[in-house]
Amino acid sequence: MWIRDILIAALLVAGSAAPSMAADPWTDCQAPQNEQALQACTQIIDAKSEPPLRLAQAYNLRAVVHQRMSQPDKAIADFSQAIQLMNDAGKSDWELAFTYFMRANTYRVKGDLDQAIADHSQSIRIAPGWDKSYNDRGAIYFQKGDLSRALDDISKVISFRPDSPRVAESYAIRALLLLRMGRPAEGLPDADRAIALNARSAMALYIRAKIYEALGRSEDAAAGIRAALQIDPRIAEQMNAMERAGRP
Repeated sequence: MWIRDILIAALLVAGSAAPSMAADPWTDCQAPQNEQALQACTQIIDAKSEPPLRLAQAYNLRAVVHQRMSQPDKAIADFSQAIQLMNDAGKSDWELAFTYFMRANTYRVKGDLDQAIADHSQSIRIAPGWDKSYNDRGAIYFQKGDLSRALDDISKVISFRPDSPRVAESYAIRALLLLRMGRPAEGLPDADRAIALNARSAMALYIRAKIYEALGRSEDAAAGIRAALQIDPRIAEQMNAMERAGRP
């Protein structure tokens, strides 16, 4: 899941402009060209002339380059160096939480789900008001088949902004979790809420159709499936893949 590289680049250099003599390496370290960025970030790191928190930024930026190059082990090593430097400097804020978050996603790509959960938990400990780590940790719990913990985390995501269209998908996922837990009637209001927040959500329409099916409402289920497929002809395939991923 090699995403959020633009966001992390902006985050990690914000508010701490490099000295003029280091302007070129720092600019190149954020370049979209992998080899150029890798060389520049490595130059900054190897020079060992930056203060610890600034050096941590260089490690983070190089980790993102390794992510783009599909080198998760190297990315994890650099994120770990950044975390160590920030911890040693006594830093404990959103930037540190974000680095744990990025390392967690790298562990998940490697298939190390337990370590990914541990890193998301660290991120939550540092920044308990940030919903992304709850969301992604919930997704991993779902992947592991731990539906109860997944339900807790997705419910936490919803609690931050329950009336926002941004959580329409979270309502749909919670409805799916309740369906999987044998509680379709409890999931129906969440599916309805997801559709109210985003009427074009093929996933929410499909999940609600499956809930209708479980409740014996076959005509409503058939109509819901048709509506979902009209929006996204591949939604059934995608949901089946999600279901398989969420089975222990």
